[in-house]
Amino acid sequence: MAESTRRVDLRLTIPASAPWREVAAELAAKFAEYAGAPAQEAAGVSKVVSDAIVAAGVRPRIDFLLSADDEGHVTATVVPTAD
Repeated sequence: MAESTRRVDLRLTIPASAPWREVAAELAAKFAEYAGAPAQEAAGVSKVVSDAIVAAGVRPRIDFLLSADDEGHVTATVVPTAD
């Protein structure tokens, strides 16, 4: 497998129900902090994850890809799943 061009990647699959929503948002923020993102950016990543979970509606689970570049900028992307 080819090596990632990014410093850190994490794929997260969670149930889209409480209390896992809150755990996923907190984990996303911790991931961003660990990757070197400033606190404001880490909070933004957490909000993206929280908002995506709410938007998921009745889906049984939701997948995220959290990626950090070498400068510590983090993105959270919802990965489509086949439920």
